Amino acid sequence: MKNFVKKLMLVMSVVILTLPIFTSTVQAESTVEAEPEINATAGMIFDEHTGQIVYKKNADEKVAIGSITKIVTLYLVTKAIKEGKFTEQDTLRPTQAQAAMTQKSELTNVKLDADKDYTVKDLYSAAWIVSSNSAAMMLADKVAGSQANFVKLMRSTVSSWGIKGAKLYNVSGLNNSDLDAGMYLGPKNGENKLSANDIGVIVKHVLDEYPEVLKTTSMPKLAFPIDGVVKSFDSLNLLLKGSRDYQEGNEFDGLKTGTTAEAGESFVGTLPLNDTRIVTIVLNAQGEKTDLDKRFRSTQRLVSYLKEHYERKEILKKDQNIQINDKKYKTYEPIYTWLPKNFNIEELRYTVSSGDLGFTAIHNKQTVKLIATNTGNGYLPFKKADVKKVVHEKKTNQKSWWNQIVEFFNHLF
Repeated sequence: MKNFVKKLMLVMSVVILTLPIFTSTVQAESTVEAEPEINATAGMIFDEHTGQIVYKKNADEKVAIGSITKIVTLYLVTKAIKEGKFTEQDTLRPTQAQAAMTQKSELTNVKLDADKDYTVKDLYSAAWIVSSNSAAMMLADKVAGSQANFVKLMRSTVSSWGIKGAKLYNVSGLNNSDLDAGMYLGPKNGENKLSANDIGVIVKHVLDEYPEVLKTTSMPKLAFPIDGVVKSFDSLNLLLKGSRDYQEGNEFDGLKTGTTAEAGESFVGTLPLNDTRIVTIVLNAQGEKTDLDKRFRSTQRLVSYLKEHYERKEILKKDQNIQINDKKYKTYEPIYTWLPKNFNIEELRYTVSSGDLGFTAIHNKQTVKLIATNTGNGYLPFKKADVKKVVHEKKTNQKSWWNQIVEFFNHLF
């Protein structure tokens, strides 16, 4: 009995002595798997080129987005310019209501006068860089003839991208209660709402189709003509180089802030990293109202999380064979994916993509899209817009049978 007690005490002593080691091991593992503290209602970080999501929080929840709305608005303006419907040198004049809005400090930061003309280029820059609401409205009127028509265009555009349940009421992102009649659709207190997934899909379309918008969004200052003098305004994106919250190594060059009472403070950011492009989304950052940097700190935490816990790895080489359900596929270029630093590439599993994202491989001389199925948070619900083919009827010079009869008798006399 005494021997048993001694053995039992010896075992307990070993357990007690090794407990701190076990605890520290568990803590180390949990640290690696820890999620970033973004302190926001919803958020996301993804690879813009591939659509791969590294982290997401409440990605399907529709929330107020404020001036992040202008990403959709300015996409459609950019599209209209590229299609030759008007030029950056064309001039526009604000309505009395649009000019009056710029006199309210809580609604604008760039003054517009109802008796002055402004170039499309200046208005476009003002809408991107300092989020001018009236500038966005003027551009929308130019594109669609009215803001109501433009909102309908916004809705049909995001719908064509597979986005369902979007709540879009106006072109600026303000609450409808801040707008005059004719500046919105929907209820008097309606506010634009999208999910992080929706915003991710929108941003991918914008940057895939018009990456040149980054030339504008990367500008730390706006030069805008006011009262005959060109004045300078700081960009609202405080992560740009030279701005207050800039961090060396995180070279943000876009994209858009959003702020209303309901939306809180939100930010969609983008930066080049490791030969690809990263997009961050922070919606309704939490904290004190006087803290004007909380959305940017949350954004920086997302990027730090990516850098600390993930790396962009080459998972497949050029001309490498992949077997899926007894079918062989061959890559025609190296494939890269974000993976946890301790992830074994050999554990990756592949399948044929059900959407438009994934890497291209060849099977029986035909190309298909493949994705890795176990990378973590999957991919954006991305689909390319359906391109409607316009059938043009051929015009002929053939005359109707009646005209031919009339002409016949005319020639008789």
